[in-house]
Amino acid sequence: MKLIYKIEYNSTSFYFKRLIDDLINSSNINANTKQYFGFILIFIDDELENIEKFFLNLERNLPYSMFLKKSYIIEDFNEDIKELEDKNLKENFEILTNIRVKDILQNSNFDFLNQIVNLNKSLVVKFEDLELFLPNKDLKENFEKENYEVKLIVTNSQILTDLFIIEESKINLLCSIERPLVKLKLKDINENISNSGYIFTRLVNSSKEVELSKALKEQNINYILYITKKDELKAFSFEGLNLIISDDKTLYPKYDYRRNIIFNSSSEYLNSFSNIYNAVLHEHNLLDINSIGVYFSLNSKNSFVDIKVLNEEEKRVIYIPDIASNMNQILEDISSLDENCRRLVDNFSKKYPYTKDIKLTNNNGFSTIIEAIVKLLNIQSIKDFEELALNSEYTNALQVDMKLIKIDNKNYLDYRKIIQSIMSYKMADVDNETLSFSFYEFLAEFIIDYLREIARKTNSKDIVLCGDIFSNRQVFHKVYKELNKKYNLILPTEYAMDYI
Repeated sequence: MKLIYKIEYNSTSFYFKRLIDDLINSSNINANTKQYFGFILIFIDDELENIEKFFLNLERNLPYSMFLKKSYIIEDFNEDIKELEDKNLKENFEILTNIRVKDILQNSNFDFLNQIVNLNKSLVVKFEDLELFLPNKDLKENFEKENYEVKLIVTNSQILTDLFIIEESKINLLCSIERPLVKLKLKDINENISNSGYIFTRLVNSSKEVELSKALKEQNINYILYITKKDELKAFSFEGLNLIISDDKTLYPKYDYRRNIIFNSSSEYLNSFSNIYNAVLHEHNLLDINSIGVYFSLNSKNSFVDIKVLNEEEKRVIYIPDIASNMNQILEDISSLDENCRRLVDNFSKKYPYTKDIKLTNNNGFSTIIEAIVKLLNIQSIKDFEELALNSEYTNALQVDMKLIKIDNKNYLDYRKIIQSIMSYKMADVDNETLSFSFYEFLAEFIIDYLREIARKTNSKDIVLCGDIFSNRQVFHKVYKELNKKYNLILPTEYAMDYI
């Protein structure tokens, strides 16, 4: 019996194909695989009984990948489509199949008892590239003051649904062989873990961590906090899509089959393009269509909305100003709008004396605008501001002015109006949760309204969404659901949506 089995797969890396090949060999079946842009094919020619046994083996032993989509039998295949060549690049992460994990645990003689004693004394313990500690508010906040991001490793996956409010898609993403960090919400806010209830979480991702998990579980420790200087893979899921927020070297090296180049890191890959919008068009081979690209980033000075018309250079249609990280200058700019704004700034500074001591640390365009709002609301960080909005149960937002201003014949987002709106509401004693929710709601409205207008004027049906602001669930969900009704939304599926 002959059949062709198609696996939709959003990566050109070959580690997943090799796992299938290993299972073919262990199943003793007459089959082979070929990989193409966007999918893998398994060609089978064997007895029905052997085929059924093989698929049972796949079901039991083929791990999930974050790039995996649907799989199904197809009737025929266009043989003119070019097969990808395996460049024999070694992945930069350890693949932990069920069989591999079982083998590690059976042969482990790992002794971590002394370190566990120290952990129980509220001490920080070094382990590989990590600094580990048990949930502890003081330790956590001290690390955060030093600008470390505190994250969580779950050492016992059986407790995921007890600890978090978590959908099946996020469980699948966590358990994928790529082992990304995923932002999860705790069932109960525990200030020893996270003040907001949200924390980036992952499962163990190396042989050493598998051994560590065994030692911790034996002492009834099912999860542990950590910090690291190492850049780690972060991802999120939405309606069947798994998207990479950021990554440096986890999924590298990669071979770019369209340009015939090896890239050893995400930074190297993304920096080879003029911007991330252009990188996404290249990834999807869409350079020869009319499209609009929106890029909002907390890590780059150059957030923007661009258009790309066939046979023409990319053109910027909306600029996000790269303002100075100077609170006094920002307040002066707002005061200059009119007499009412001057009085607003004066009265705000009197009502909230901490205003005169505000120091901004971000120097990256759009994130400077958000940080100015965050500090004026006396919130510690952009992360806390975002999570305050995520915890909100509001459905209706207060209007936040997000308008364009024309300067030298260029359209700029008028950041002064945004901040002035927030300050006015704060003067009226509107709570921070409402203001954070309203900010992100109207940011999404701004993106939706102007993209619709630009699409109408340029007759474009394809819109590229990129930049880490779209990892914000509130913004991404609203933009995606509104625009996906009429437009073809294009997202980076194999590569990160932003720089590190």
